[in-house]
Amino acid sequence: MDTNAEIKEFRVCYTKKTLFIIFFGILLFTLAGLVFILKADMFAADANFSSESNWFADVLFYKILGWVDLCFFTILGSVAYFKFSKSPWLFTVNEKGIILPEGFVEWESVARVYLYEMKGTVLLRINVKSNAAEYLKRNYSRFQKFLALVQEKNTFSYPVSGTNVDIHELYEFMRSHLKKCSKKTSV
Repeated sequence: MDTNAEIKEFRVCYTKKTLFIIFFGILLFTLAGLVFILKADMFAADANFSSESNWFADVLFYKILGWVDLCFFTILGSVAYFKFSKSPWLFTVNEKGIILPEGFVEWESVARVYLYEMKGTVLLRINVKSNAAEYLKRNYSRFQKFLALVQEKNTFSYPVSGTNVDIHELYEFMRSHLKKCSKKTSV
């Protein structure tokens, strides 16, 4: 089989370890919310002796804090977890372009690719030459396209730490295709 005819492809997905960490975090925050709800009187009594402000001494404060914790972390975290576990795919990079959840971006449309580290998480940032909203799938609503316009005008960002690919190999593959593309357009 001719190896030159074979298309190299990186399919970037979350690993099972990353999904387990997300699940463990959801479980931890759920338990914390339940503790705040069930032990609110104990926390209020402790705060009553040591605090100068009265709102820490109120049982209702801890119950509200617990319910907010349950609603936010448990419900929204579970929805995100099941979305990620059902389809852990983030994006695909191949010789023709980048297949993003938002849509397809050809190499000719990519202006720059770089890695960005933020608090221990490595993000792959893809700058496109025109507006990012042009690459969105047709089934996005006008509001979602508006949000894409309001955000960074021409950048897609994806976390690549905690995924199934070697970050530097992916980055070099993308940079080499970007260089090939820029050579084609300059000729």
